[in-house]
Amino acid sequence: MTGRQEPRAESREPRSAERMTTFLTIHDVEPSSPAARAGVAPGSLLVSLNGRPVQDTLDLRFAETAERVELIWRDVNGAEHRARLEKPEDLPLGLDVDPLKMRACNNKCAFCFAHQNARGMRRALSFKDDDYRFSFLNGNFATLTNLSQADMDRIVEQRLHPLYISVHATDWALRNRILGNPKAPNILEQIAFFAAGRIHMHTQVVLCPGINDGEHLAKSLEDLARFHPYIQTVALVPVGLTQYREKLPVLKSPDPEYAHSLLAWAEPWRRRFFKALGTRFAFPSDEFYLLAGRPFPAGRTYEGYPQLGNGVGGCRKFLDEFRRLSRRLPLSVSPIRRFTVVTGTLATPILGGVVEPLNKIDGLSIELIPVVNEFFGGSVTCAGLLTGTDIVKTLDRQRDRLGDAILIPSVAFKADEDIFLDDLLLQDLGTHLGRPALKVQATARDLVDAVLIGRSR
Repeated sequence: MTGRQEPRAESREPRSAERMTTFLTIHDVEPSSPAARAGVAPGSLLVSLNGRPVQDTLDLRFAETAERVELIWRDVNGAEHRARLEKPEDLPLGLDVDPLKMRACNNKCAFCFAHQNARGMRRALSFKDDDYRFSFLNGNFATLTNLSQADMDRIVEQRLHPLYISVHATDWALRNRILGNPKAPNILEQIAFFAAGRIHMHTQVVLCPGINDGEHLAKSLEDLARFHPYIQTVALVPVGLTQYREKLPVLKSPDPEYAHSLLAWAEPWRRRFFKALGTRFAFPSDEFYLLAGRPFPAGRTYEGYPQLGNGVGGCRKFLDEFRRLSRRLPLSVSPIRRFTVVTGTLATPILGGVVEPLNKIDGLSIELIPVVNEFFGGSVTCAGLLTGTDIVKTLDRQRDRLGDAILIPSVAFKADEDIFLDDLLLQDLGTHLGRPALKVQATARDLVDAVLIGRSR
């Protein structure tokens, strides 16, 4: 509220035609907020804002940006109230409502990780999400195969972008075969709709050797480039396969030779795009460079790292950050500090190049121990899919090399919790090994802080 006008509340009984409508529950109301001053109380139902129903928190955030808001709610006794509010555009109404419930995926991708889990793992790992709202909010990739026209209209109206889209192939029949969904809509028609609405998009192609590469990949890049600048990037990502693929189609994992060929193939395309569009447009993931044993491109070539969360550019960013930090490393530390750093086999060359100069600091000793992913097997080599069980088995075999504390990258844990994918607790791992086990963010600064000043997050 701005103080210009007090909200006016009106009460009336609900109309019978609305009794079947599902409304959001208001769980909390911020004290002194516009909604609180209007008399909204926790436990009420949010009926509408500005004459329109509110289906989720995004609708709420979109509607409450207006200076004038007509709020209708239903109290715990079923009485309906209306208030006309005036407020600054950037002042929220102060309502805490039901959280977003993630939509399930309607595809059956041959490489979907949810189908490649061991039996007995927690149910959340088998849930296939495919939700454009979380694409907008968190950068999750979505296929858009479960969008209605109302969803598409909403994305444009509410400017829910950038979107992160799993394309895989622009050839309609091939894409549907990859998705295992013969009824999936034409992705190019969807992209054209969003481009016409000036929605920005980042896309990815998960490369399955012999299936959507070669001529198919060339076609996909050409098709997607037509929609630049609304399509801003295409990430080229290798398919990840575990050992749990019973009754799934046979797929091949990219090997070093494939990675080398892919990078050699992609570089002329990147130069051509840069000349024509002013952007390299296609960005191979870090894993291809690691597999091929090739150096990473310069940091500027990642153009701001828009696909960092998709494994594109993280290694270059890590190395550049450490290079800057290394100019200010101390010559010695006291007291003596001994650490064990755990990682997956994929990142071992990167971390090895960082641990070596750190070990030149007098009084500091760091032992890098890569962990082979026996749990998932297959081509799984990244730290983000390490399990507590594999870490324990590896460190048990090398107890004579363990430092006074064990540092484990945060990507190996469930979001915001100290729990591994196999439900082992970080605290239990430390207890078993008889020394502190610490979660460290996967950045050069956090690693340096952890070993020099003992700070982890």
